[in-house]
Amino acid sequence: MIRHTLGMGADITMANPGHQSPDASQRRLGRAVLFLQQQAPLITDNVVRADIETLLLAGQAMELASRLKGYRRIDSAELVRQFARQSGVPERQLINQVLPVLKQADVIEYTLNTDGNLAHLEEFVGVTGNVIAQTFRVLDILGPRNEELALLHSIEIASWAPLTKTQHLDQIVRRGLMEAEAERGLSYSLAVAINRRINSTELNEEVIFNPHVWGTGQVQIASFLRDLPPNERDALLGICEIATKSPGATLERVGGNSAVVASARKVGLIQAATVKSSAMGQNLSQTYVFSPLIQTEDDQATTTEALHLRKLFLAHILFGQEKAQLGLGRIMNPVAIVRKLLNTGEVGPATNIGTDYHMLEAHGVVRVEETGGGRAFLKLIKEDIVRDGLDWLNASLGNVPDGSADVPKLEHVPGIFIHPERDRSMLPDDAASHEIVNSAVLELRKEAQRAVRHQSPFSR
Repeated sequence: MIRHTLGMGADITMANPGHQSPDASQRRLGRAVLFLQQQAPLITDNVVRADIETLLLAGQAMELASRLKGYRRIDSAELVRQFARQSGVPERQLINQVLPVLKQADVIEYTLNTDGNLAHLEEFVGVTGNVIAQTFRVLDILGPRNEELALLHSIEIASWAPLTKTQHLDQIVRRGLMEAEAERGLSYSLAVAINRRINSTELNEEVIFNPHVWGTGQVQIASFLRDLPPNERDALLGICEIATKSPGATLERVGGNSAVVASARKVGLIQAATVKSSAMGQNLSQTYVFSPLIQTEDDQATTTEALHLRKLFLAHILFGQEKAQLGLGRIMNPVAIVRKLLNTGEVGPATNIGTDYHMLEAHGVVRVEETGGGRAFLKLIKEDIVRDGLDWLNASLGNVPDGSADVPKLEHVPGIFIHPERDRSMLPDDAASHEIVNSAVLELRKEAQRAVRHQSPFSR
């Protein structure tokens, strides 16, 4: 058994039959905060938002920190304010709450001038720990209430295995919380739609899971799906294999029954992200699919993909290749362009760079530097995101021959990015295909129970 105290919250007992270290349990809670942050824009109930405000504040703080990553020392207070706005942090909260807690957690250092305004900031994001570990430190300092801790544990437990409601609540209680607190935490997780419940006729009870359950690596998706009955296996296996082998494959390439694909997206068997543009009066969009198994390597990454930055980068580059009109600036060789950005730290100059990458710039992945005459360079900021994006491009497109590393120009500028959480919320439930995926979740529950003796964080 491992004991640790989380700020002002409960003294939490972590069940540890699988030899999970304190760091491992802290990483799971840190990741749960970031999962919740991605869900936050979809939480419309003001009472719920008020009740979990500590967790939302921790998530906002670390989203801001992730945008700052790669800038090192920032002397422009306006740049920090604009990044804060993109993270949903107003200026008063930035100065009074967010910057102080990030400093206390050793994520940033900063000074204020005599007027109490920001003078300069230095970021250590990913330096004093990866983003997940730093998120836990921020959470620890903020001291969430026990009900908020119960929500995080509910998210974390449901992302490891589908359990019956009774088992799920028992696992929360085993972490040192009261039964009423566990009930409240589960209720919050369902209210914010991060956890889901399905009925099991066999068990005569609801089963609780969340879409991140497929990304733990506890059960390998392909081998698991091959053991399903033929109708379910055939419907799902090909979809998941394409998403795994070719990150950023288009929805059209996945093919198959559209209702089954939608259900696979709904429950997280595949993740989908959509880029939209309305340039020149045309409404263009493209949806790309990814495997949830990205998460299995997340603890080694400096910036967790719970923030979807790699998906955002890859979708921008692929959208420029697939949707821009020929003769008007289509990206002909995305691999060569991204490689040049990595090797030289910049591409350009070109006119369209000044207008086409505002979403990537808002997340701090790249920076646009104007050179005059309407032209601009695209500057590398987050090397880890772009480097992984190059790996994904190679996996998706194959090792295409190097061509002229022309600067990327998008005739149809991406204006909207729909991340997987919003994608799931927009999909309707189809009864027939929903039954196929639900049965897969229930089978996963059985498989996870067999695996639990070896590597899960649950006690028996």
